[in-house]
Formats: sequence, structure tokens, C-alpha cells
Amino acid sequence: MNIEDTIRSYIAESFLDEQQAINLRNDEDLLTILDSLQLLRMLMDLESRYGIAVDNSELSAENVGSVERLAAFIARKQQSAMC
Repeated sequence: MNIEDTIRSYIAESFLDEQQAINLRNDEDLLTILDSLQLLRMLMDLESRYGIAVDNSELSAENVGSVERLAAFIARKQQSAMC
């Protein structure tokens, strides 16, 4: 399972009903779907799962605004941790 699939699955199972989960797109604005506590809870779980640390200054729509953006952000964090 790739990072996008993992994020979509997490959101669907944790926060959405079945119909919302079916309609969730990778480019959909997560900031309109999740409230701030849900977003933080998800980020904490993803930090643990992927072995990354997200600084408060990195919490922006650019980094966490959609499944696509969040997956790319996690991939960048993993890449920088390897260097």
C-alpha cells in the first residue's frame, strides 16, 4: 500500500461514513473535511507509522491540504531523514 492509499484508508476508517469515504478524492481539500483535532490525530499516527516528525511550522495547506500533498510531504520528510 502506498502512502496515498494509507492516508485515504486512515481518513475513511477514522472520520468518514461509507458514502463520504467512497467519494474522497486524493486532491480534495482535507481542511474542509477534517477538523483541527482530527488532523492532528492523523498526523500523530502518520508520524509514528512513517518515522517522521512534523514541526508546527510545517502545518500548512501546502503540506497537509490534500491526500496528494500530505503523501508528498511525508515522502519528502522520509527522504530528508535518510540524508
